[in-house]
Amino acid sequence: MLEPKAAWDGFEFTEEKRQIILKYLQGRWSGTNDWISFSKQFSDKEIEIKPNSSKKYDASILMLTNVMWDAQLHYPANAFPSMLDWILATIEFFKSKPNLELIIRIHPAEMSGTLPSRQLVVDEINKHFDSIPHNVRIIKPDDPANTYTLAKKCDTAIIFGTKTGVELTSMGIPTIVAGEAWVRGKGLTIDVDSPESYAEELNKLPLKQRLSSDVQERALKYAYHFFFRRMIPLNIVKRSKGHEVFNYSFNNVQDLEPGLDKGLDVICEGILSGNPYIYEPH
Repeated sequence: MLEPKAAWDGFEFTEEKRQIILKYLQGRWSGTNDWISFSKQFSDKEIEIKPNSSKKYDASILMLTNVMWDAQLHYPANAFPSMLDWILATIEFFKSKPNLELIIRIHPAEMSGTLPSRQLVVDEINKHFDSIPHNVRIIKPDDPANTYTLAKKCDTAIIFGTKTGVELTSMGIPTIVAGEAWVRGKGLTIDVDSPESYAEELNKLPLKQRLSSDVQERALKYAYHFFFRRMIPLNIVKRSKGHEVFNYSFNNVQDLEPGLDKGLDVICEGILSGNPYIYEPH
């Protein structure tokens, strides 16, 4: 999260690499290219942005949550003490903005992850609000609607720690970051560090414009770095079925010799020599 800009902004981003990351990101919509994915159960069904009422909104804002325990363990807090504080403050804010619709997409892994959450976001929301504001819509984790299809219809996205921020910016969608998401601090997102600065940015909504072509191109470059240079493939690691995501596959120590597994070499050189853990696939 805190790597210097030079680590990802200095490599040559060729047209070939651009097409590779575009194809990969498209595949993430359906989870076809990943061992672990929460999109495989989802469809491209259209989500009607306008609710079934006479009320019209100026725009819809998409809020993407993390799994509660996952956010607490993996992502340092920033503008808020916890993800739950961020969620509750956001709903409270939108109560005073009847012209905007807040769509809260609860992370599918609450139910479909290998370790389903026992602390559900919707339960926590219901504990704090007697009734959900009319302009706040909650999409539950088992709803088959595709998050990416929904994101394209919204004016802006607001996130805490999800790595979906890498994809949102690559799609040109303005993204406000309230936690320590991977995409934070890269010059691609609107980063906030206090409840006051968060409210200040929310007051600017709707933005009614996509990211500039230059910013979107840099977002694609960072996405390539994130998914292809920082994610290191290992020949000795094979996909597994069932609860175990992977297992190791090699016969003897000679199978681990230098030059036989490029990814393993990158890791060993990082440990032994202090080289950056950056894989160059193409």
